[in-house]
Amino acid sequence: MSTNRLRGGTSASAGDGRTGLLRIGVLGPMVAHIDDRQVPLGPPRRRALLALLLTRLGHVVPTQLLIEELWGRRPPQRGSLHSYISHLRRALAPASGAGEGESVVRHLSSGYVLELAPEQIDSHRFERLVAQGRGLQGRGDHHAAREALTGALELWRGAPYVDLADYTPLAEERARLEQVRLTALETWADACLELGGAEAVAARLDADVRRHPMRERLVGKLMTAQYRIGQRADALFVFARTRDCLSRELGVDVSEDLQQLHRAILRQELDVTETHHNSDGFDSADNAVTLRAPAATSAVRPAAEDSTRVTTPGTETEGQQPFTGRDPELAELRALVADTLRGEGRSAAVLGDPGMGKSRLLMELAAGQPADQLEVVWGYCVTGAGVPPFWLWTQVLRRLSASRPDAFRAAAERFGDLLTPLFAGPSACQNSGERHCDPSERFRTYDAICEILIALADERPLLLSLEDLHWADAPSLDLLRLLTTRQSARALGIVWSARAWDIETDPALQQPLGDALRNPRTQTLRLPSLSEESVASLITAAAGPGVDADIVHRLYERSGGNPYFVTQLLSLFAGTEQLHDPSAARRKLTAIPSGVRAVLRQRFATLPEGAEEILRICAVLGATVDVRLLEEIAGQSPATTAFLESAVHAALMHEDAHHPDVLHFSHALVRETLYGELGRAQRARLHAQVARILMTRAGDLPEDIERIAHHAWEGARELTDDEVLPQLVRAAEEAELRLAYEQAERWLRRATDLVRSLPPGDPSAPAREQHLQTQLGQLLALTRGYGDADAEAALTRSRALNPITGAADRPSVLWALCTAHMVSGRYEGSLQFSDRLGHLAEETQDPVAFLGSHYGRGIVLHTRGQLPQALVELEKAVTLADHFTDREGSRLARVFQHDPRVSCRSYDAFTHWLMGSVEQATQRRAELLALTDHDSRPSDRAFALYVDAVLAALEGDVATAERSSTLGVEVAGRYGLRYWRAMLEVCQGWSAAHSGHEERGITQIRSALTELRVSRTRIRLPLHLGFLAEAQHHAGRKDDARTTLRELLASVECRNEYVYLHERFPVTALRRKLLGTARVCSGGVR
Repeated sequence: MSTNRLRGGTSASAGDGRTGLLRIGVLGPMVAHIDDRQVPLGPPRRRALLALLLTRLGHVVPTQLLIEELWGRRPPQRGSLHSYISHLRRALAPASGAGEGESVVRHLSSGYVLELAPEQIDSHRFERLVAQGRGLQGRGDHHAAREALTGALELWRGAPYVDLADYTPLAEERARLEQVRLTALETWADACLELGGAEAVAARLDADVRRHPMRERLVGKLMTAQYRIGQRADALFVFARTRDCLSRELGVDVSEDLQQLHRAILRQELDVTETHHNSDGFDSADNAVTLRAPAATSAVRPAAEDSTRVTTPGTETEGQQPFTGRDPELAELRALVADTLRGEGRSAAVLGDPGMGKSRLLMELAAGQPADQLEVVWGYCVTGAGVPPFWLWTQVLRRLSASRPDAFRAAAERFGDLLTPLFAGPSACQNSGERHCDPSERFRTYDAICEILIALADERPLLLSLEDLHWADAPSLDLLRLLTTRQSARALGIVWSARAWDIETDPALQQPLGDALRNPRTQTLRLPSLSEESVASLITAAAGPGVDADIVHRLYERSGGNPYFVTQLLSLFAGTEQLHDPSAARRKLTAIPSGVRAVLRQRFATLPEGAEEILRICAVLGATVDVRLLEEIAGQSPATTAFLESAVHAALMHEDAHHPDVLHFSHALVRETLYGELGRAQRARLHAQVARILMTRAGDLPEDIERIAHHAWEGARELTDDEVLPQLVRAAEEAELRLAYEQAERWLRRATDLVRSLPPGDPSAPAREQHLQTQLGQLLALTRGYGDADAEAALTRSRALNPITGAADRPSVLWALCTAHMVSGRYEGSLQFSDRLGHLAEETQDPVAFLGSHYGRGIVLHTRGQLPQALVELEKAVTLADHFTDREGSRLARVFQHDPRVSCRSYDAFTHWLMGSVEQATQRRAELLALTDHDSRPSDRAFALYVDAVLAALEGDVATAERSSTLGVEVAGRYGLRYWRAMLEVCQGWSAAHSGHEERGITQIRSALTELRVSRTRIRLPLHLGFLAEAQHHAGRKDDARTTLRELLASVECRNEYVYLHERFPVTALRRKLLGTARVCSGGVR
């Protein structure tokens, strides 16, 4: 390894044999240059490979790690990484002065290493200069520190790896480097402030503080700089904006250091002495203080001679959400701008709930305007102590005085000291007598400001973008009202935003803003909730494609289409992987983000006293509120009605268009926030009160049964067990009838928990528990498979209670345990239960015992390869199933959790096929599909389709196997039948592999087998492994197929499942082809 390559990467220039230096830039779009020639780096994944090596410069990166980071959970075919490495080596070959073999990308040990000197990478030079600058600043060398940090910041072309943000390690590196940049910026600001450069700091930090409003050290530097150059109101605004952001996002206040700085600015106690002057490249301290004196000429002095002309709020933030769902509103505002440019100025009010995207819409409008034709000037309103009157317009005039100093001075000179109230601070009236507080004098001030703005608009079109006017002071609103009447035939446009419900409910806002809204030249745009499609776009932007449709829908439902709520809900996820895991995502989405809670609490605070208490009762009632039920609990009174009306006006609730006595919460998050503020005991009392009222109504509709059970469970500590338990059992049974198996499981578990917590001496407890354990075990067996450990535990517990309850063995429980042992491969135990069922059948003539005995023995005989004996038992089972179903089909279906005619025909069909009776097997397949075609249980339909798909696959009928397995997967997925879904996905994967989608099919089979192992399902495992081996062999992966076949043989030998060595199975010929004729097991097919 040459030292030259490590230190400089000398290279042959293209075609002439000379050497050149390779330099790579990652601070912005990724680029590479050799001397002055740009090197093409290829498509994104190839550039990502280079970037991943760059982030571990000089270190070996394991091959497997590179594959995982480049392709995630979907690794490519073998050789893909090597192909990418080869392309990268060829692209960088001139950097080594040789061919691919001597590339700067080398293979060492079990991975690859990029051998370049750190100085060849701009991010390394950047970090070196930042560290150097911080060290110099710490030693008090402010000049050298400023120089080093300026050099570092000049290297920053944009967000690092901006074009590779989809790769998690690079996104993390991008975030780390951004933190380094912010630290550099803060240290640079320290050095500049020490050297008298407050004006440069204020200009440079403004956009970054907007992008990072919670970075308090950066905020403090900006506030200090603004105060030193006389922009005290702007400094106070920045503080108020930061406090509001921290409260809304995190529910916390600003730090004590920032509060002390705020107090110092309010009291004008902050030191403005600056030690260095123009010799350091900055204006003097005297020139930095502007708009302070009450005299007209000094009062309108520009804030900075070199300020930028377009005072927008900063460019789009890094990683900002896409602009989506607001195209119609944006088109309307662009039409307003077009009218303004033609000299036909008018206004638009953008109204909406907090978080609806009002500010983003205004920013998007400003970002698309030509700077040479239109100047956009921003003004903001905030709430809080210390904000002076007129400060909205003070911001506008300050910014105009900075962007157009000469024109502003000319327009303002003739108005003398009428502008003093805007620039002299809160003590203006005391300092200049009473005339500025006189209404007529104040109107003259309004008129002066309007004339200045019109004059500036006449010179060059002007768009005022004014935000959060629901927080504006009265003088600022009066001035807006006057200005909107004077826009006609002027190149002055005004766009302002406010919360709709504030305007409609606050008397102080209704008159001034109401007058402005009624102006015929003012257009009102009310921002609706985003559509589900737009919410999906936000989610894709945050987490990439592939988020489960159900998770997208849940985010849409929980957010109510509010963009801010969507963002807050997404913030619950530590990384995008959780969002792509439906189970993890569902758990996360039950939480309420702190920012959402803070926003909602602000809205609650605007309600009349006593209204929030009523809303908390509504929250207990549920997302839909029956007003008559509420009045039974809270009492019928005009106050209750008024409180509900206030909630509707505040957009916290809305009325039902079809039911006048029903209200709905506007968002689930509103209800959950209110509910969370109730104490545990208070919740229980209210739920119990609701439950008792609903019990007297005795509704039989499914939603009534569910609602009563919910309130009974939540209020259980205030109710008797005899009041609660019947409601839970009733809800479970009703849910099972609706095929809502997850709900049924939840109610059964709750009922079981309640019974097991009864006092030890309660004589009814054992019998109640036994009944519930049986129901729960059978339900879990249906949804998860009979091999599920929880299902078997519940059934075993039910049988163990027999000595206590005095009950005899129940055939239904014996049959379920027989099946549990069979499915999990414990065939000897299964036979014992079959024998017990046979004895019970002789004693009781119970149909379940007869069926269970023959069917259980038939399956075990089939699995051991004793096909003639198995067929005898299975044919008897089919006959008995048909006979008993005619007599008591509904009872048998409840006991077996499926139609016994379906289960008995399944193995009967398999056995006929293996014995060569293809016609009989085909007849059974047709019977299975016919029995389940209409009005059947989903589990029966899934079973029938599985049998059809398996036999089609064994016969090589890919089309039928694909059709039946796909239909079955849809049925199983729709009803939460995880066991059957996994079974059918094995067949679906086999079909995919034989339809040109080999890799997808193999992956699907493996995933299904993993799911079945989790549920302890061992039955038919050799059959499924045979399908996997066939798929692997079809894909040309012979070594993998051999490994799978050996696993198949081990499974057969372990559990004596000799049937799967039968000659009729296609995998038998494949096994001989790949493994030869070696001895495979001690048994054989009989």
